Amino acid sequence: MASGGSSFHKGSDMIHDYSCFKCEENDLNTEAQHFCPQCEHYLCQKCVNIHGDYFKKHVVYGRGDIQKWAGFSMDRCAHHGKELEVHCDDHQELCCSVCVALNHRLCTRISHLPDLARGFLQTAEFIQLPAAVYKMRDRLDELKNDRIKDQASLKDSFKDISSEIKAFRKKINQILDKLEKKTIEQLDNMMEDFEKSIKDDLETFALMHDQLSTMIEKLQQSAGKNKESSCYIGFIKCKSKLSEAKSIVQEIREKERMKFKSDEIVLPFLRKLNSLGNVKHVRKTDSIHVYKAQSSSQYKVKIKKDKSICDIVGICELPTGEVVIADYNNKRVKLLNRQYEVIDHCDLQDPPEQLCHITGSEVAVAVNGISVTSYGVHFFTVTKGKLLAVRKFTTDHEIHAIAHHQGKLYMGSHFDLHLYTMDGNIIKTICDEKSPYHIVHRCAVSPDGERIYVINPNTSKLITLDTSGHVLSTEDDSYLERPYGLCVSPSGHMFVCGQRSNTVVQVDKEGRKTLATVARMAHGLWNPRSVWFSEQTSTLIVGNFEDDSITVVQLC
Repeated sequence: MASGGSSFHKGSDMIHDYSCFKCEENDLNTEAQHFCPQCEHYLCQKCVNIHGDYFKKHVVYGRGDIQKWAGFSMDRCAHHGKELEVHCDDHQELCCSVCVALNHRLCTRISHLPDLARGFLQTAEFIQLPAAVYKMRDRLDELKNDRIKDQASLKDSFKDISSEIKAFRKKINQILDKLEKKTIEQLDNMMEDFEKSIKDDLETFALMHDQLSTMIEKLQQSAGKNKESSCYIGFIKCKSKLSEAKSIVQEIREKERMKFKSDEIVLPFLRKLNSLGNVKHVRKTDSIHVYKAQSSSQYKVKIKKDKSICDIVGICELPTGEVVIADYNNKRVKLLNRQYEVIDHCDLQDPPEQLCHITGSEVAVAVNGISVTSYGVHFFTVTKGKLLAVRKFTTDHEIHAIAHHQGKLYMGSHFDLHLYTMDGNIIKTICDEKSPYHIVHRCAVSPDGERIYVINPNTSKLITLDTSGHVLSTEDDSYLERPYGLCVSPSGHMFVCGQRSNTVVQVDKEGRKTLATVARMAHGLWNPRSVWFSEQTSTLIVGNFEDDSITVVQLC
């Protein structure tokens, strides 16, 4: 990098993160060291001194506050300060000349911004943007107020949990105190027994000592008087008493002593514990609203190139409000605008089975063909109302279910459920054909990633699994006959369509019970195969079996 005061002709190949705006006007290439947000100018050391003489009240940020430079100028690059000139369709990024030189030289689809912007002011997407921004600002204000309330709530939770921990510790102490008391009582009883035994032994010792002393004294007196008979009798009695004394001595010598042996289970068990329990971060989520249908409409999705009747097996909505659908019979992925008109499509060699939204304008489509080589996932992106195929990978198994969560793909192969990377590498098999639910026809993931919802149409059940494949709950409501499609919104609202019951039902987050039947045959449902809930418009988008139209149900 050049220093703040050095200059180069504009034709120099020196590339700066930020170039001085004033120097560029004079065909000089100088690295900026300062930024004025009011002028939206990047300035070198020389130019900032001149700027300061003219605009004494302007606040200027130096390199130490470089994080504040970005975001002030709408038409300048946040990374390099250069004017934004092109859009990289491959990466979906606005780029300046430095961005192109450093990061996008190999990209094949670069669009000139003036060409993209031509006529954009009259588009519905641009006209509706302020309302969407105002709505989001209101939502952010609501969340801000909620978070302020959460501060007080968290302090209360901290106090409550601290009290719970202390109360739990108190229970443990009470249990330990009780165990200690019982052990001490055992020790006291043993000590009492030993003290009585020792007292008895001391009395025995004293008695035996006196008896031996008396007997040996009398024996010696009889020997002095040459009384052989008396000596013989005394000898026999003394030997007998001595033998008795030896037995007592031997018995005392072999008596047990007190010894404590701790329970081997207690200490290793306690050492294995990392804490007295787990303090979990439970994220507060919006409450689940129970919806009901207000009105419904039908929209044609058949195009001239379609040779067969449409069969919409997958639906998802993009953040822009555009909708992507998968047409099984015509082997096509179609793009709909906000008015549900088909504005673009991409053809596939094999029929699509299901699709899911990834991030931004990207979707993944599961494809199954006749041969093993045709099993795979195709990725598409939407740019300027165009649906573009960007990449794909193949698998060695069929794919009937696909769902995305935090950069990973959950894919069901009818009998198995696998977790994949976005590059097509399998991470693990969550469940296989030995599982009790056996068939994985469609799947979805909860917003927190802790629950996986699986549909088994043969048993008319919705099964909720944890990430290890263990069954958490099952739902087999009578209003859900042969479930075929499901969706889970970012807020956790879950909807399941019953093909044979001609209904769409709303299910709680745990997948345990049906909250409401929100759409029926009266709303245009006939053998529904796919469903999507739009939180932006509070609508259900439903694809029926072999139907050239989709059904859009307005909820309230």
